[in-house]
Amino acid sequence: MKQNLLHKGASIYYHFLCPLLIFFCMEWFLRNPFHEKWGIKAVLIPVNLIFFYVLACLFYGLTGHLRISLFVLSLSAFLFGIADHYVYRFRGNTIVPWDLFSLRTAFSVADNYDYTPVKRVVITGIIFLLIIVSIAFCTFQIKEQKKLRAALSLMSLLFLILAYVPFVQSDKVIKKLKVYDKLFTPSTMTMRDGTVFAFIYDMQFLEAEKPRDYHKDSIRASLYSEYGGDDKETVEADSSTPNIIVIMCEAFADPSVLADFDTNEDYMPFIRSLMEEKNVKSGHLHVSVKGGNTPNTEYEFLTGHSMAFLPQGSIPFQQFLRKKTDAMPSYLSERGYRTVAMHPFRARGWARDKAYPLLGFDKMYFIDHFKERSPEYVRKYISDKCLFNEIIEQYKENGKETPLFSFNVTMQNHSEYSGEYDNFTPDISVAGLEGDRPIEAYLSLEKITDSAFKDLISYFDSISDPTLIVFFGDHQVADHVMEPLLKLNGKTGADLSDEDNRLRYTVPFLIWANYDIEEEHDLEISPGFLGNLTLNCAGTELTGYRAFLNEQYLKTPVVSAIHTLKADGNDSDTVMDDPDLLKYRQYQYYEMFDDDDTLE
Repeated sequence: MKQNLLHKGASIYYHFLCPLLIFFCMEWFLRNPFHEKWGIKAVLIPVNLIFFYVLACLFYGLTGHLRISLFVLSLSAFLFGIADHYVYRFRGNTIVPWDLFSLRTAFSVADNYDYTPVKRVVITGIIFLLIIVSIAFCTFQIKEQKKLRAALSLMSLLFLILAYVPFVQSDKVIKKLKVYDKLFTPSTMTMRDGTVFAFIYDMQFLEAEKPRDYHKDSIRASLYSEYGGDDKETVEADSSTPNIIVIMCEAFADPSVLADFDTNEDYMPFIRSLMEEKNVKSGHLHVSVKGGNTPNTEYEFLTGHSMAFLPQGSIPFQQFLRKKTDAMPSYLSERGYRTVAMHPFRARGWARDKAYPLLGFDKMYFIDHFKERSPEYVRKYISDKCLFNEIIEQYKENGKETPLFSFNVTMQNHSEYSGEYDNFTPDISVAGLEGDRPIEAYLSLEKITDSAFKDLISYFDSISDPTLIVFFGDHQVADHVMEPLLKLNGKTGADLSDEDNRLRYTVPFLIWANYDIEEEHDLEISPGFLGNLTLNCAGTELTGYRAFLNEQYLKTPVVSAIHTLKADGNDSDTVMDDPDLLKYRQYQYYEMFDDDDTLE
């Protein structure tokens, strides 16, 4: 009787409780999975658990021994969990699928870190050891039943491939379960969604699909025969070569493109007036993101590429930028410029510290650089005024012998907008929305940016060195901030028309020069072409891929992940089989993945 009870108890443990313990122990390497803030969303716990049970069945079928299958499962979970812990500890982000492309780099620097385990790692490791020891006593097997084993393995594998993975990656599931799916913070995604769920969800963004009719050699021949190769030789700059200063302003947008509303005063008076001045090109920039994923806009601007041809939700800085590449910084460096990138926030955000050197920047300055200068803060972020003053200092330090290319990503206007701060009080109010803290704070922050930008323009307007300044927003604010303004106009974010939805991806841009350029207003353009327009204004000779981009812009001035706008005004979804877009897509794929001429 006692033996039967022990047998049944052991059976329950090995079949049901053991995978459960393995799952939670793996999660525990990172944090307490039941923590109120950082714990796994309750509805996603069974979804993650299913993976462990199915994987145990797969190993069981392959080996015929439950003991071996649970041993492999526990060892795999232990190794991944402890690796995830140290990656998070050293890098600040958890493991994501595209880290597979960085394994060589990771191993090359592995001996530079301190691996002394913290208390949680020791305790979790001991529990894992006890689980593995207990598995040694498991005697269940189906060794002789080969057909049953084969069927179990096949069913498990098919379930994972045909059911589990599509379920996890389904947009409907993400919305229905309210899954945290922001790629900007992979560690938060892992902790809230579970390691398995987050990792499998991210797998869909691993690779860009090769275009139709793509053949590397023929695409290369076409690009070079029609537009010429990329000139890698350094070109000496002279006194007529203008400085180029680019400011991508966090969340800077004009909500009035989508909603009518009245404010007590204009929140962007200077920029609005400047967009109509002489020696200015201005209009609407059609970006591929909203509410976040900032680096995609800067990637498009710097490279000339379009997110329309990359997997939805992907982040090229983290996934596709694996070698030195032809981009605006490297292009201008070859033409005598000193190239500098500045962002008054963390260097590791969006892997900018890894991406910027591959794009060709000579120098990078992040938050530590600004902290050394007793910076001014607005809320908890370094102010735009502080960044703009640093641009001026960089220009002064650079001297007049070498032109400066300064690329800057601001932080002041980053969400969230509902907090209370001693150093910031909103002074813009919206009629009918008095007391709506997020929208009042957001518009008030834009006003602060507008004033600081006015001072920057005033300075460079007073100097004799030819200087070009480009200003644009990276994306509009998140839906919950815009929703009150939409409601004032009888709209909701859930039922916007196609036209209104496209307007949600529109931000203002301008190119200003302290020398004569042809003014153009009310332009419609996407970031990939804005970079080229900047080079044209600077009088820089274009070769190869960028010469093609100039031609493409004349046909389709907007090519974004959201829509395509033709020169004739035809506005539609981005159709991949459009002959002009197919050529763009083919050339982009070649430049991103097959251009062997890229400088090493």
